[in-house]
Amino acid sequence: MGCLVISYTGGEPLLREDIEELLEFSNKKIGFYTGLVTNGLLLDKKINEISKYTDFLAVSFDVNDKKTFNKTRGVDAFEKVKKNIELVRGMGIEINLFSVITKETFKFINDTIDFAKSLNIPIHFSPVDNVPREFMEISDAERLKINEISEVLKKLTEEKKIYKKIHFENDYFKFHSLGGFNRFIRCSSASTTISLKPDASIALPCPFFTLMTIKKNENLRNRLNSAKARNIIKKCGKWNFCKSCSINCMYVVSLLNHPYFMMRWVKNKT
Repeated sequence: MGCLVISYTGGEPLLREDIEELLEFSNKKIGFYTGLVTNGLLLDKKINEISKYTDFLAVSFDVNDKKTFNKTRGVDAFEKVKKNIELVRGMGIEINLFSVITKETFKFINDTIDFAKSLNIPIHFSPVDNVPREFMEISDAERLKINEISEVLKKLTEEKKIYKKIHFENDYFKFHSLGGFNRFIRCSSASTTISLKPDASIALPCPFFTLMTIKKNENLRNRLNSAKARNIIKKCGKWNFCKSCSINCMYVVSLLNHPYFMMRWVKNKT
């Protein structure tokens, strides 16, 4: 159906008992580029399965400060996650860090970069996402945002001159500061992404706001070609809940309609 990448995200994908089976199927049996993003707590227990069947492994590590990290995560996990990252890197396994910049984490950005540098790990920075969810009325993203995006970009640009494995997208930060999806860059998640939920159903238009569900016993191709699905795909990005959304994964797939920005995004990853 045209899909090129399978990405296992959360919640926490390593909580699944069948994660090895899923990774092996997607990576080895059907040959997809396979990525996995984890909070890092179970890395030590699952690393053998992950390393055999993933092309891209990333750990969410927002800040190298115990108090701020635990406050952000809502659980005392800092020491365990950091230890697991060091363990995996010591095994010679390629790993990436995903770091979300907020008012709190930006204060410790030098320490976070130093941690990545000490292990020679790529670190990807992005602003905190604003994601409208059907089961929430408000988002904390606005409270956590840094208003001065130019200050963040200046800092990251300076640090990248010193440590080349820092990655960030200027265009995404600017898109984010302008309020997310708009008439120019409209979300195209429904036409570019198959969002598979843990119960094996498909969510349209996106994982965060479901207007239509395709159940696991239904024919996916037929249901995606139905009048209801085509109407959702056509209207994707035009609903009120889309306008304030600025989540990175939906932004990236929407750049397929903007080749210039897509090329810039790819360049920022090299």
